[in-house]
This record gives sequence, structure tokens and C-alpha cells, in this order.
Amino acid sequence: MTAARHEQWGSPLTISTVPRPEPAAGEVRIAVRATSVNPIDIHTGRNAGYEQSMQLPYTPGWDVAGVVDAVGYGVTRHAVGDRVFGLAWFPYPAATYAEFTTVPAYQVAPLPASINFAEAACLPMAALTALQMLDAARVEADHRILVSGASGGVGHLAVQLAIARGATVVALARPRDHALLHDLGAQSCVDYADADAVAAVGSVDAAIDLVGGRFGRSLFGLVAAGGSIALATAWSIPKYDVVASGNGIRAVSCLVEPDPHALRVIADHVAAGRVRVIVGAEFELDRAAEAQKWVTDRRGFGKAAILTSR
Repeated sequence: MTAARHEQWGSPLTISTVPRPEPAAGEVRIAVRATSVNPIDIHTGRNAGYEQSMQLPYTPGWDVAGVVDAVGYGVTRHAVGDRVFGLAWFPYPAATYAEFTTVPAYQVAPLPASINFAEAACLPMAALTALQMLDAARVEADHRILVSGASGGVGHLAVQLAIARGATVVALARPRDHALLHDLGAQSCVDYADADAVAAVGSVDAAIDLVGGRFGRSLFGLVAAGGSIALATAWSIPKYDVVASGNGIRAVSCLVEPDPHALRVIADHVAAGRVRVIVGAEFELDRAAEAQKWVTDRRGFGKAAILTSR
């Protein structure tokens, strides 16, 4: 089969012919139709992610959408020919930048009938991250919440999933993305680069921070006492828990995990029209390096999909 991989840490992605994997007991093999690019794919390829579990040569990727091609011993929940999608193995290697991959059967769910493979591949990691961060921040109906990085893969889904809970959303993003965020349901949009406008947001019940660093730290003061901020990159904010406690709020570090039940919840939201994933660009597998550059350069709204076969 064909796969895109790093021969050395930090080396360019190259297209290689590699053995097709066989499913072990409890696994399914998926003929991958699409995967998507997440920032952690890029960091890990530079040996700056979860390198303790990675080996060279390294094939990136955790999102998968495709067709079950073979089943391992004991698998009953999926059959050959089923259309499925999921977050595979995270944070251990899943190698979804390839034509085939093997996944624990419980980690994938039926593909929503209303979307294509590219759209489905752009959902798992981003939507599960968004959902789990909303849970961590204890977002409920009637809450007013802030989402930083709202035009990104996780951010635009967090906006919609919060609204599906009955919350109102203040979205921080570049002005060029405000119209689409309003279309997705954001009550108000603020230019994240305008410090005065961000400060003028006022008090929120909770925040979802997808930026981190000094900018993420600056959002702590907007969360009302007793509220929560969920952090995607807590490591970039020194003593974040101490700082939060000093402000009378909770700060929670979040790391996404596979969750097939939550995938079904997300699929139901998609089927009902409450959530839609924006695929900002599509690339063939042999252009995987370009797909990653699209993400690192922030060239568009939403996510970049990699099509492994038509």
C-alpha cells in the first residue's frame, strides 16, 4: 500500500510503498478513503509530540474515514463493507496517512449518511476535542462562553457544539472569518488581535482556549468567579492552575481520547443539522506535505482533508 511518512524526525513527508497491515484480534482493517491534518500530526513528525510511543519511519495521522476491509478475531460490531469513521489509537501511532490502517473495532462508529468521507475524516479528533473540552469546562444551557481560535478545526466545532447545548458563544478569530462564524451561530465575534476589544468582551461563564501562551493566559480574567477555562495547550501557560485559583476559577488541561459513544452523539448532531464541519481544503495523499503546510500557515477556515483514494 501507499503511505506518507517521515524517514527521520523533521524530514519532509515522502510517499512510500509499505506492507499492508493485518487486523489483530478485536481490530478492523479500514480501507482509508480520507484522513485529516491536525496540528499534533505536525508536532509529532518533528519529534515534539508524543514521541515516547513513536518509531521511525513514522506515518502520521489519527483521524480516519473509510470502509471496513477485514475484521480480526472476535469482532462483531462491524462487518466488511461498513462505512466508518473514528479517532484511532490516540495518543499512540495510528498511521492514517495511508491507504489502509488497523483500528480497535470499538474506536470507530458508523459514518453519518449525510456527509462524505472527507467531511467525516475531519470530525473525529477536532469534534471529540471540542466536546470533551466543553464537558471539562462544565458548559451548560444559558451559559455565555468564549472560544479562542474559533475559526480553526476544533474551534468552529466547539462553537456549534456549545450552541447545541443552549449556550451563547463569543468567538475570537480574524475579522475575515467573522461572517462564517456568525453563520455557524456565534452570538458575537471579536478580533483576537484587538486587545481592547477582547477585554471588552466582559464576563463569561466559561472559556475554551485553543491558543495558549500569553494570549491564553490573558483570558483567565474574563471568566467569572466560579467558572472554568478548558486549555488545549496548558503546558504553554506556566503554573496555569495556580493562576486560575488566584482568579477564583478552575483551569483544566485537556487531552482528547477516543470515545465511540461521543462519536455517535456528534454523528447525531451532524444528521440533525446542528453541526457541520468545514473542510477548507482537500489534498491527495501524495500532497500530504502541502496539506500540513496549509494548516501551519493557517491558509483557510476549518480543516484540511487528505484523500487517500477516490
